[in-house]
Amino acid sequence: MPPSPAKATVEKPAEKKAEAAVPPAAKPEEKKPAEPPKDDKKVAEATTPAAADKEKKPAPSKAPATKAEKEEKPVGTVAEGPTGTAITKLLGEKLSPPTEKDKKALPIPGEGEAFSAILHPAYLKKADINTFFVDRDSDDFKELYQSIKRFGVKDPVLARFNKDGELEILYGQRRHLIASELNYPIPTIIQQLDDDDARILVADGNLHREHISTYDLSRALRMKADSMKRKAGRKIRGAKSGPETDEIIAKEIGMSTMKLNRLMKLSEATRSICDLVDEGRLPTSVAYNIAFLQPKHQDTVADLIGINVRVNNENTGILKKVASTESLTEQKIRDVLEGKYPPKVVEKPKPVTPPTPVAPTTPATASASVPKSPDILVPPVPPVQPKTLDNVTPFPSTGTVPAQSAPSVTPGKDTATVVPTTFPPKLAVEPQDRENSYETKIVLRGDRLRKYFPDVSMTPREIEDSVYDALEERRQRLEKQKQKAEIFNKEKKGPVK
Repeated sequence: MPPSPAKATVEKPAEKKAEAAVPPAAKPEEKKPAEPPKDDKKVAEATTPAAADKEKKPAPSKAPATKAEKEEKPVGTVAEGPTGTAITKLLGEKLSPPTEKDKKALPIPGEGEAFSAILHPAYLKKADINTFFVDRDSDDFKELYQSIKRFGVKDPVLARFNKDGELEILYGQRRHLIASELNYPIPTIIQQLDDDDARILVADGNLHREHISTYDLSRALRMKADSMKRKAGRKIRGAKSGPETDEIIAKEIGMSTMKLNRLMKLSEATRSICDLVDEGRLPTSVAYNIAFLQPKHQDTVADLIGINVRVNNENTGILKKVASTESLTEQKIRDVLEGKYPPKVVEKPKPVTPPTPVAPTTPATASASVPKSPDILVPPVPPVQPKTLDNVTPFPSTGTVPAQSAPSVTPGKDTATVVPTTFPPKLAVEPQDRENSYETKIVLRGDRLRKYFPDVSMTPREIEDSVYDALEERRQRLEKQKQKAEIFNKEKKGPVK
């Protein structure tokens, strides 16, 4: 179909305007690069790559353009943030000092709502759950003070209405403190939060500080952990459980779970103990043991450290055990730290009972009283033989008594019946242990023993074995010296001729 007259009238002026826009001298210049001279190689080299680029550019340029277009296109609606992050109402500026009526006139946000306002500092107060200390002498506080003094409060504080209807600050305590001194307005976000969420926000506001004392750090960690556990509730039996609360917090802060638990235990320590940790005079592990004591006993330990009483993991661990079973006094605490209490138990030597001697008896009675046992050998009793008095051998002059027999004379007869009696009489039962007669108990005390046995954990049996080993080494060394002396003496005398 031929073009309509309307289109023709529209297109012709456009063509004329395009032709008029191009200068007449430009037309022949556009035709010249199309046919370069054959003799000029440099011109040909310069023009051919340009022509090649023009041919190659359209193909690859379409692909990244389509990818960029796909990436720039929004997919679905924006994800919703946590509850309470969206500002639902603007309350405007309230810069005059408020009265009680003005404070009660502020609207209270509902669940999921957040109000924004610029308030006079007197509208706000410090939260009761925020017990953390503000160090006004720190460099961070001084820098924040100068920034607010110059530019005002730029970051809004977070507040909520408490049970008494007062507006308390959960996040931004230092900003409110500085603005109150300078009488500057404070941008404020008001939310309705429960106690657990409020405590978590207060803890996070202090944990994110660049410089925080051990006293505040331990209490902020404990506050956050307890609130998170209450919000999680009781675990259902059989349900798949996720990571523990202390593991989540340790991962957020970037420390081990063991160190986190020790720091949270320091929330029960007094400020004096935590200050010693910040000063580097007390390790965290030792402060962990001290935190099990009562506050007044912790202050006593801090005073003793001030007068150079040495504390370590061992004596504070003993002090923790003693405190769990006994009542502590200042003197007892010092004795425990100095190793004087509880007294060390020294094993008393057992009394040695010597073997009871057996009364001498005649062979006849001895043979009758000896029990039949394979361990005791009793020699047979020789038969009684009659002997005359002439044949009796007198006692030798040395005073020894013959072991054969002793005369027994019957009056009124020439001959006597001699009953053999051993002298001295043999014991019917041998002693059970001959070593008992050589047993000696020696008690070694004082620094002289400690020099050779510095390990106080050795048992008495181990000390006894080590003494015997030393004696055996000494005996062997003396035998070697004796053998060497004998060899040297033989060499001095010379060979035997």
